[in-house]
Amino acid sequence: MASSAVNRPTNVKQKEADVNQKLQLYGIYSAFANGKVPSNKQIDVALNSAIASAPLANPSSKLSAEGRHLVADLRDVIEQAKVLLLTKNEGNLLQDFMWQTRFVQGGDAKLPGAPIDKATAQQHGNQALDGLRTLGTLLISNGQFRKLLSDATILLRDIAGDAAQNAATRLNPSQEQLSQIDQAADDNTWHDVPDLSRDNLRNQAKSTYNQNKPFSRQDVKDTALNSTDQNQTRDGVDPNQAASTGANQLRDQASANVPDENKDRAKDYRDRSKNYVKEKLPKERRDQSIFRLKKMIVEIQGHQDYQQAIETILNLAEEYGGHGKNMSRHGAGAVKGAHSDEALTTAETDLRTLLERFANYTSADDIIDSVNAIYRDADKDPELKNWFKSIDSYIRKCLKEQGFIMQDAANEEWNQLYDQGHFLLRERYRDHTNRVLDEFKFFGLQFDEDPQNKKFAASMNKLFTELGNDENGKPVFKKHLVKDLSNVIVPGIFESVRYVPVPRIEYSDPMIDAIVENLVIESDNLMPNSFEFGSDNYFRWGRKTVASKNKNKVMVSVSGVQMDLKDVSYYIHKKQGFPSLKDTGVMDIHMGGTGFSFKIAMETADKSDGQHFFKINKVDVDMKSLNIKLKQSKHKLLFNIFKPLLFGVVKPAISKVLEKLIKDQVHQLDGKAFEIHQEAERVAKAAKNDPQNAPNIYSRYVDAAKTTLTKNKEKAEAASADKKTNVAMTQHDSMFQNIKLPGGISTKATEYKNLAAKGDKWESPVFSIGSAAESTNLPKASTVSRKPHQASSGGVRGPQNVQPGQSTFGQAEPTNNSAGFSNQVNEAFGRGGSEDYSLKNSSGGMNGGYQAGGYQTGGLPQGNLSSGGTTLGANNPVLSGSA
Repeated sequence: MASSAVNRPTNVKQKEADVNQKLQLYGIYSAFANGKVPSNKQIDVALNSAIASAPLANPSSKLSAEGRHLVADLRDVIEQAKVLLLTKNEGNLLQDFMWQTRFVQGGDAKLPGAPIDKATAQQHGNQALDGLRTLGTLLISNGQFRKLLSDATILLRDIAGDAAQNAATRLNPSQEQLSQIDQAADDNTWHDVPDLSRDNLRNQAKSTYNQNKPFSRQDVKDTALNSTDQNQTRDGVDPNQAASTGANQLRDQASANVPDENKDRAKDYRDRSKNYVKEKLPKERRDQSIFRLKKMIVEIQGHQDYQQAIETILNLAEEYGGHGKNMSRHGAGAVKGAHSDEALTTAETDLRTLLERFANYTSADDIIDSVNAIYRDADKDPELKNWFKSIDSYIRKCLKEQGFIMQDAANEEWNQLYDQGHFLLRERYRDHTNRVLDEFKFFGLQFDEDPQNKKFAASMNKLFTELGNDENGKPVFKKHLVKDLSNVIVPGIFESVRYVPVPRIEYSDPMIDAIVENLVIESDNLMPNSFEFGSDNYFRWGRKTVASKNKNKVMVSVSGVQMDLKDVSYYIHKKQGFPSLKDTGVMDIHMGGTGFSFKIAMETADKSDGQHFFKINKVDVDMKSLNIKLKQSKHKLLFNIFKPLLFGVVKPAISKVLEKLIKDQVHQLDGKAFEIHQEAERVAKAAKNDPQNAPNIYSRYVDAAKTTLTKNKEKAEAASADKKTNVAMTQHDSMFQNIKLPGGISTKATEYKNLAAKGDKWESPVFSIGSAAESTNLPKASTVSRKPHQASSGGVRGPQNVQPGQSTFGQAEPTNNSAGFSNQVNEAFGRGGSEDYSLKNSSGGMNGGYQAGGYQTGGLPQGNLSSGGTTLGANNPVLSGSA
């Protein structure tokens, strides 16, 4: 007699613990959906519990030695991540930031009124799109444009032909080499065997590198010492002059170390490259190409559709530019008012503190000061504003005045604008931009300097290095790790899932109402014990009177799907027909041994069947071991009396129903697959008339599947309009909220969902998962402070207090020499050079900046500085607001 036992009998105590754990995870999901997040304490306990869990604390002995080592690496990654997060996030700053951002209201900020409504904006968008489409059409239909494309293609083909010819010349052997391939070697000639050992090859490569490298590490150290000694001053070392001296010495050293033949070879290669480019693109050809581009623009400008399109685009650009300026003016006050919002202020403070902590506890005041300085100076510079206006005017003349772009005046005006723009953006504000870049660079480097960041990065690097590299650091495929994954880890995951609660299932139609609840599936029992697949192919090729034939038979068999369901609650109400029935109860469902098994036999469809790939020959279902035990029912006695007779009739009937159900479902799925195939083929045939827009084979089948499934879904909804099916996780989602079944999972899920909503602000008790103790060895967060570092001084080059109409073009020296800039600052302030209030002190150090070793005070104005303040531009009337 076959055994009726299941793979894993129900452990009621373990089942209750697992169900509560899974439902708590549902509660955690609900808490996240409500904006709740775990506290540092809850994160600490959860991660400690994960580290102490059996898979990480005591890895399976079935794992390979390297697999167990990787588990230890993973534990270290989790530990370092915990220390990093809990230390940097001391005080729950991240949680508070996420919560505060949900309630930012803007304070006293008033949103500037929208200049146009939605409909007008959409109309303007359509007009702009039409204008751009017209310009694109004129461009691609212009003969000059197409001729330029054709000429560029010919030139590229010519270059590719030269490259192929040079490659063939290098690969082809000489005639002398070809003439000696049939000659034998000298008699009894022997050569030394080359040393191909790893150490010898490494030493040869290292020797070759040392011979060709421009300078050694020792050269760098010696140069640093020499440049420091040569630039000693009364107040210390001038860092700028020392760096310049060191760079010159290293450049001379590199030039001396590189062999002359290498220099000549590199120079020859550069010369040949320049000559080749000049040969293919001589100055006459470049000038002619520019002339042809201008001619193309003039021809397009002469088209009747061009002026209307360009006028529309320019008018829209001008209109929306004006709207932007108006909203900017109104928005300035709005931004100031927004900072009266306590939530916004708190969120900004939390985010800034987090970034500063992760950046090795480095203050961001220097970055903020540098950005604020460049905005203040640019906003007060009339010359920069006038340059942007001139650019706008020049673009309009080029686009609207036909033939202007061909005139010499256009070239002269462009050259003047280019030179002035290069001066303003690259010279006058270079010190500002250099300072901003230096501050951001220093702040970014502090992330790499943070010790806790280094430890976490090292643990991650170790894990991934050992995952795919051997002991020498070379990439390697590790078969034993794949075996660990497939034979130990994945099966262990399935076993650890164990009991999974199924939500409450409800069904209602005019005939009956039914509810099934408290279904808890055990993963080991649900997984089939056996899966079989067989295929039998038959092929015959015939000629003359013998027909060809091809048949493929397929067999799919699944067995060992078991169940051991305890305390399943049900509700049934038969509303029509005889006899009327209404019952609520609890039952156990057991199906062990072979459990639920089925076998499907199919073969390729006949030619006469034009709707399927396969036809179903036979479906066998076996569920003889099914047993139901009623524990609570209004009709328990009646059920027990008629149970033998009922099961003798019901089991075969259920088997037949399941056989037909499986057969119909497989038949329908096969029909849908064939329908998708036909739809894809129809799209492919239709695409032959438009090959440029033809979809690829994957998109054809995806689109066909969407179309077919949508049609089937609509048919199913129409057929079941009077039937309702619902899967309810909580009582709030139920169709029958007044019906509560004993031991209901929906009731417990409702409790966890309500628990998720409790707690002050972002806190919630539902995140308290795990049983490990809190960590007691976490380091305390350090104090955020400004750190001494080297950075550019900032400031605007050239004369200050520029009045509207004046120009500083050509007055600022495009050099990194600080002396010239100091003189310009002094001249701008009318000091005559007697007093130096620039950002450089007498020793070359920076006033208001930071040097490696502490604050520099020489030349600073006296007075108290507020926290986060700066002395940058303290004597500059533009920055001080006195201009």
